[in-house]
Amino acid sequence: MDHKRNQDESDIDCGGIHCPRCEYNKLCGSNCDCISAGCVPQCKNYGKCINNKCSCSTGFYGPICEHKSGGLCTDEDLRDTDPILLITFGKGSNQYSTKKPANFHFSTTYEQVFEPTTADGRSSLINSIHDDFGGSWHTGATDHTGDKGGYMFLVNADFKAGEFYRGTVKNLCVGQLYEFSVYLANICKPDKCEIKPNVKFQVRTTVGNQLLAELNSGNVLEHNTLTWKKYGLSFTAKTNSVVLLMISNAAGGMGNDLALDDIALR
Repeated sequence: MDHKRNQDESDIDCGGIHCPRCEYNKLCGSNCDCISAGCVPQCKNYGKCINNKCSCSTGFYGPICEHKSGGLCTDEDLRDTDPILLITFGKGSNQYSTKKPANFHFSTTYEQVFEPTTADGRSSLINSIHDDFGGSWHTGATDHTGDKGGYMFLVNADFKAGEFYRGTVKNLCVGQLYEFSVYLANICKPDKCEIKPNVKFQVRTTVGNQLLAELNSGNVLEHNTLTWKKYGLSFTAKTNSVVLLMISNAAGGMGNDLALDDIALR
């Protein structure tokens, strides 16, 4: 280091081959002056620089928010193809399934219960919604698949954002367009729950956990009857194996109760 000060700079100039880190969270500029910290390169697409890291606006991702995530695919040929992955959760005569997420090759951070009540932070595989909270939910409503006794994945999300779904898929074709989707339903009746479910979809690499695509569902609204709607994102595979995630993007408490069914990748 040259131990010289330039202009109004209060830090010792940085220099030398390795350009040492400056004091006070400042950065070593190209002229070897310590400058105020920031995001270099600058954040794109309206991303904000927070603690020297880009925080991306909705629909964008990457180190400097340079990539845009796509919504559900509009390619008819892709939508009509058989899914590589399809989870319908099976069917049965018992209201609560004894199977676990591992039987369907995914994990969740929400503890599973096998009888009433599915309280905050809990989940269940169920073929009709139980009256757990005094008529606040669509009691008796059934799954999206439409098979008799078909199970769905019900989650009562809590205050800490957790993972609804984490699963790995392999043998993808690099450069191929894929769609990751699920049918979601807000299980609350209108005006019974304050907080609307909101789901963040992510696609990450299996090595290094690099974010490849991300998109939020927006609020999943309540209806007079249980109403299923398809949500998800499309992405182009950059590796032949990826991790698919669905993460809670809303607070728990009074609401953020939802059902998931027919998880697919095609």
